[in-house]
Amino acid sequence: MELRIEDSRCNKNDSRIVSEEKGRKHIANNINGKYDVRHYRLDDELVIRQLCCDYLLVNDSTKKAYYIELKGQDIQHAVDQVIAGEAICKDSLKGYTSFFRIIPHKSPTTRLMPVNFRHLLNNVGKKRLICKNNVLEENLD
Repeated sequence: MELRIEDSRCNKNDSRIVSEEKGRKHIANNINGKYDVRHYRLDDELVIRQLCCDYLLVNDSTKKAYYIELKGQDIQHAVDQVIAGEAICKDSLKGYTSFFRIIPHKSPTTRLMPVNFRHLLNNVGKKRLICKNNVLEENLD
């Protein structure tokens, strides 16, 4: 899938990029507009009738792609969605490192997470996969 700059929901050096749905939020702080960023709504906007995560945040300066899913409680389905989002966008983001952000209304403890979550966590590590209830705010690096 082609990720066109004109489809981005933010300006190149915006200092705060918010992905929001049904009370859940991912907030990315781009301190002093240091990085060149793009922000896309994937599910039901750029990707139609296909399994995909809600948002994609791209940091072109550091070659990082953040796949963001804002979810109710179904963590297993959320993992499937962020993985699908990565697969759909991989040709447009060659050389980028993937990060996964799942923001549910409520989530079980890590020990009780679904098998696919634990498998992804083992493959990418704690910094690249974060699951936090309701709001996740982070500084881009």
